[in-house]
Amino acid sequence: MTRRFLALLLLCLLARPVSQAEPAGRTALYTGQMRVSGTVLDKPDTSAKRLGYLPQGAFLDIIEVEPDWLLIRYRDTLTGYIRRSYLNDVTVKPMDPAVTPPYAAVECGWLAWVLDDAPILTAPEENAQTLITLHKGARLAIIDITDGWGRIIYHRQYGYIDTRHFSEILPVNKAEAQGDEAPIAAYTSFYRITTDQSNLNRIENLKVACGRFGLYTLNSGDRLNFNEHIGPYSRRIGYLPANALVKGEVVQSYGGGTCQVSSTLYNVILQLPGIDILRRRAHGPAAASYLPHGADAAVGSDTQNFIIRNAYPYPVRIDGTVQDGALTIAVYRAD
Repeated sequence: MTRRFLALLLLCLLARPVSQAEPAGRTALYTGQMRVSGTVLDKPDTSAKRLGYLPQGAFLDIIEVEPDWLLIRYRDTLTGYIRRSYLNDVTVKPMDPAVTPPYAAVECGWLAWVLDDAPILTAPEENAQTLITLHKGARLAIIDITDGWGRIIYHRQYGYIDTRHFSEILPVNKAEAQGDEAPIAAYTSFYRITTDQSNLNRIENLKVACGRFGLYTLNSGDRLNFNEHIGPYSRRIGYLPANALVKGEVVQSYGGGTCQVSSTLYNVILQLPGIDILRRRAHGPAAASYLPHGADAAVGSDTQNFIIRNAYPYPVRIDGTVQDGALTIAVYRAD
């Protein structure tokens, strides 16, 4: 059987349900602390019913993590949803580190290639609103698949794509796959596709940064220093001036946009317990809008860098693609 046939067969058999909120009796995954005061709602919607109010500094249990919302429980008396931005994410601790993934980690189960014009929709329904349209050859990391619909994260909401638009789909096999058969982890973030010059330069910077991953294979014990290996962010390397966030202000800077590459890689690495994160700094309280809140990794200066170390007993390589608004990064075994 061909690899594509086996992957499609697995797809047909797959029946993992989309995550849904459940009653308050669920076991908490994490504990955390309120960064600012905020309202607790009965649904993950700003227009939902108000259930209560939590003060700045309050400690709470986190039951479920969504792209822009948390299902929380406070003192066993109040259960509801808060915005992720209310939380001080550096205080988040897993209840059981042995079985709970890192906070903000999103497990992606599939890597797919688009066959034709493929809209990403706001719901798993053909008449739902289109968020963005991908075209032939675009690559996409899928969280899970239910009833023929693939689920992804588009900025800070879920998006859905009909899997009939895929030419090929491979399961993410963690440490089991070898070589090019399938990745051991993957993640997709989305960028703006407007045609103003600054954004066109930004898109080119994403491509340059992803291209530089191909210069390195990380043997066991090797480190990837983003500023050093994916930089320097200069015209000589191929980077162009584009909008970048510097000391809280948007300025034109060579390599503007590369933080989205480092942040997308961060979301891949969160899925891999065999790769150590040695240094990572978030953008700040507002975080990066192209990812779930608190799931970013800033680069570009002495104080902002992303450094990882391969602790697996085998080499790995990193591969990035940029097309149609989708930035996808995958990690493969390289032995």
